[in-house]
Amino acid sequence: MANSNFPKIGAPATRALEAAGYTNLKQLTRVTEAEIAQLHGMGPKALEILREALKAEGLSFKQGRAGKTLRKKGSPVSRTDKVEEFLRELNHPLTAEIEALRSIIKGVNKDIHEEIKWNAPSFNYKGEYLVTFNLREIKRIHLVFHNPLISKVKNELLEGDYKDRRMAYFGNMQEIKSKKPLLEKALKDLIKLVESYMHQKKK
Repeated sequence: MANSNFPKIGAPATRALEAAGYTNLKQLTRVTEAEIAQLHGMGPKALEILREALKAEGLSFKQGRAGKTLRKKGSPVSRTDKVEEFLRELNHPLTAEIEALRSIIKGVNKDIHEEIKWNAPSFNYKGEYLVTFNLREIKRIHLVFHNPLISKVKNELLEGDYKDRRMAYFGNMQEIKSKKPLLEKALKDLIKLVESYMHQKKK
């Protein structure tokens, strides 16, 4: 990572920090070790090295509340640079459709952030995951709504009866255009539920 003072923790862990928007050790004093441990690619050895590097600088991770459990969180800042770099190098026949859906999703709310998760563009609202592309299919675009609250959203766009996720599919630009209102409503309804959940957590 350029212009960082992180120790050698391995490429996966370094990429995990970069994707989450961290560029130097001092930033890690604002988050708990448990939060950093949730980053995809961050293992116990890398955490130990970071802990010792902080200690050597007279610093430490933020102290977490005892007994507090954490769900995986999205990046606290948009990693648009990483998403655009990923899309430039993506070899997929429906790249234009991916970009169109990406634009619709980001346009729903100014607090929607994007990053790369599961080797695909992913979107979260204030750290709570909303939806991620599944790019393994090449004949249609597959969106995975993987916030558990999605099960409470009633929308004809959403497919599946899973406990904690729903799917949406788009075959071409015409389909994206016709389904745009449904996609926007599904996201808005999900964000309302997320806001309510976050409000309850603060009580």
